[in-house]
Amino acid sequence: MKSEGILSFGSRIDPRFKVMVIYKDSIFYETVKRSLEDLDNSIGAIMPGKGIIVIDGERVEEEGLSDNHLLAIEAHEIAHERLGHDGERNVEHEREADELAIKILIALNRKEAASLLKDREETLQ
Repeated sequence: MKSEGILSFGSRIDPRFKVMVIYKDSIFYETVKRSLEDLDNSIGAIMPGKGIIVIDGERVEEEGLSDNHLLAIEAHEIAHERLGHDGERNVEHEREADELAIKILIALNRKEAASLLKDREETLQ
């Protein structure tokens, strides 16, 4: 449901999580945007211990991301939480999260979303 610049829905992967796609007409957009920029210009992040995944909705639209992209982002962020990553971003954590997210998506028969993460793995240095 989209309200006041926020599209909010329950995770399609794990019901303990909530996804919030934040758009520029939200009063929270600039704060979210700056926070994501500080995290290596990420498009999404999880609020550790809160069960909330935030995604920059403006970037979703600008980059023409599909539902499979959103699902891949969701799986990746849930993987960070399951792996106990504490918010510190590094290449090893990103690889670990991608690997677990791929397994999660394959188990859900969401192979196209998993494929997007496999492609991303090749670009991580």
